[in-house]
Amino acid sequence: MAFIQTDTFTLRGYECDAFGRMSIPALMNLMQESANRNAIDYGIGIADLAQQGYGWMLMRFCLRMHQYPRYGQTIQLMTYPTTVEKYFIHRDFRVLAEDGTLLADASSTWLVFSMEKRSMVPLPEFIRRLSPPTNVDPLPTLPLKPDFQTVNFISTDTKRVEVGWLSIDQNQHVNNVAYVQWLLESIDNERLQTWELAEIDLVYRTESHWRDWLQVESVAETKESILHRIIHTESSKDVLLARSRWR
Repeated sequence: MAFIQTDTFTLRGYECDAFGRMSIPALMNLMQESANRNAIDYGIGIADLAQQGYGWMLMRFCLRMHQYPRYGQTIQLMTYPTTVEKYFIHRDFRVLAEDGTLLADASSTWLVFSMEKRSMVPLPEFIRRLSPPTNVDPLPTLPLKPDFQTVNFISTDTKRVEVGWLSIDQNQHVNNVAYVQWLLESIDNERLQTWELAEIDLVYRTESHWRDWLQVESVAETKESILHRIIHTESSKDVLLARSRWR
């Protein structure tokens, strides 16, 4: 059986920024919540995987903001799987206003890892058997290796952060939204106050954990776009690569 998750939220003050717009981390947290509710209906929620020694890990995520929801506005968030492969499952999100206006959409790619070995495994058969809905128009599948992943990155801005306890999720690693918040907090003041994020494209490369030190780096690509990288300070491994576009 195929399931489409549809949730309705009315934006609260703590989910909005200084201008009354919904914040990107708040929106991504709601998307994550709706995705897990949908996964539970399919029998592949966090607890379902944990019982068999597995966990979900986000590999790719691209969010496009068409029109920002604002404080007090009621939005409808829809999510559903689109494609199931040997190693990856793809999931789309759509955010609609009450009148049906498309406010935002996102594409994502997820993998499953072994909790014991902390390494990627093929999708278990009980996940590969699921039936994505057929009455939807899926967004284009994200490339596993986007062009910005191969850019020679020379940072012009660096910030260090220590992973706190409240950034750890049920899979015992940093929640994917925490990285985005650190990334956005590293943006220069002028851009944060006078520009608006139009798109953020993310590649999650490896895990990080409580008390790890991370280095958040960024460099301007064009006037409208910035390249980002988060590095594990001790190992020098890339944790996250990203491109943000602004308007």
